[in-house]
Amino acid sequence: HLYEDFGAECVHRLRGMFSFAVWDASREELFLARDRFGIKPLYYSLTPDMIAFSSELKSLHAVGLADGDLDWQALESLFRIGYIPAPRSPFQNIQKLEAGHWLRWRRDREPIVERYWDLPTGSMFERSTDPDHVLELLDESVAMHTVSDVPVAAFLSGGLDSSAVVGSMVAAGESVRAFTVRFEGTGSQAHDEVGLARLMADRHGVDLDVISVAPKVEDLFERIVWALDEPLADESALPSWLICEAVAKSFKVALVGTGGDELFAGYRRHKGLQVSSAWHSLPAGLRGAAARLAQRLPESRRGGLGVTRLKRFTGASGGSPAQRYLGLQQRLQGEDLFCEELRPMVSRGYAEQVFEAHGGLGPTDSVLRMALYLDYKTYLPEDLLHVADRISMAHSLELRVPFVDHRLVEALFQIQDRERIRGREFKRLLRTALRSRVPKAHYSAPKRGFVGPTAMWLRNELSEMLGDELSPTRLKDMGFFDPKLVERLRTEHASYQQNHEGVLWALLCFVVWHRKFVSDSPRRFDV
Repeated sequence: HLYEDFGAECVHRLRGMFSFAVWDASREELFLARDRFGIKPLYYSLTPDMIAFSSELKSLHAVGLADGDLDWQALESLFRIGYIPAPRSPFQNIQKLEAGHWLRWRRDREPIVERYWDLPTGSMFERSTDPDHVLELLDESVAMHTVSDVPVAAFLSGGLDSSAVVGSMVAAGESVRAFTVRFEGTGSQAHDEVGLARLMADRHGVDLDVISVAPKVEDLFERIVWALDEPLADESALPSWLICEAVAKSFKVALVGTGGDELFAGYRRHKGLQVSSAWHSLPAGLRGAAARLAQRLPESRRGGLGVTRLKRFTGASGGSPAQRYLGLQQRLQGEDLFCEELRPMVSRGYAEQVFEAHGGLGPTDSVLRMALYLDYKTYLPEDLLHVADRISMAHSLELRVPFVDHRLVEALFQIQDRERIRGREFKRLLRTALRSRVPKAHYSAPKRGFVGPTAMWLRNELSEMLGDELSPTRLKDMGFFDPKLVERLRTEHASYQQNHEGVLWALLCFVVWHRKFVSDSPRRFDV
């Protein structure tokens, strides 16, 4: 009915997550739309006389539209940054509707794709933002996201974002039950946030369930890859699967803190981009010598990532701010990973094209806000929200993301840089706003992210699985990658010479995905 009254303009009256299709019989026109941030997915495939669409890639694959012709330009970005940015997908003839876009299709006409919403890209606010106003905005968003016919749970780590969501739920008088994870196996102690989560829970009288995550993924890995649809190299998929499985036994809806880092600048790469201009102003010879020296440093045997980040920073190329920001994220450092036949196909750099295109549309008065703009266009929808939606839906659990709310983002995206990062203090405005709600220990705790000690697991508990899936014989039979180079990456990683967890995890995910979706997955139907 909303579409009948307002047509394509109906999307402006919606708030939250959605992905929908309307067939307009009177005009013989199909209307597709995806929410502003890409919380919900939407794939489509075009032929001369038809359009097919679905919220799952595997549906289009089942009817024969994913015919095995892989898009290697798109897939190259999987090994570079861990995911495939929209609008491309792993298959040449399937696309993703970008976040904040709608599509109109009529038979015998070219489809029309249009962006209907964007982040505010104007200049930063002149005045500082009141921390109390931040709490009011967050409380309102959380209150909207707790509207439900069933009880609502929460994910709670030791970080500020999930703690902020739980704090807002408590402030609204909600009776909260929260869930957190405890990692097991080699290197797990450095990733343990249970103590911080318990401090927050005890402070507000929140019931806390602890879910153990062990590096025994052989039985789970294929199920996770199948649920994700695309090959996606985000290590958080494993703990996400286990915590969603546990929560879904008692709840149908849960709130998570995803999106706080993108709004308030919580990643180390945000600071890295700020200082990269000064770094790249140094003589090229000096930078090259420093990069070569950094590459020789051995990795920490305790699982720390300081050396890895130093290598990534010094090895990142120059160029535009968008190119530098991409360099701070990339997993591949100039390695010729692919076989000779594929190298010409991947040389065009799809990830670079996407980052440059979005960077040209983003804010111009701040490289930090430009980086956040890029996060909202790439990493957030095609990685973080992708994992959250696919993994939770695999367990019939609805995850809601109060930080990813357009009214909240529109109100705060133009805050000043110093309110996000000052010195070594990240997310400064959010930290200030939460001081009355979050224990002091949270402010001195290192940022860990919702991932386990993947690098250590690949060297120990998962080494046998890695060796089986990435064996030279297997890779030679596939014909996509250079087996000798992959073997060298595995050897260097196992011996602590280099940390190649990013590209090794991407390879592992792709090999299993290829087996499930391409080599061992016949079509079930024909269109």
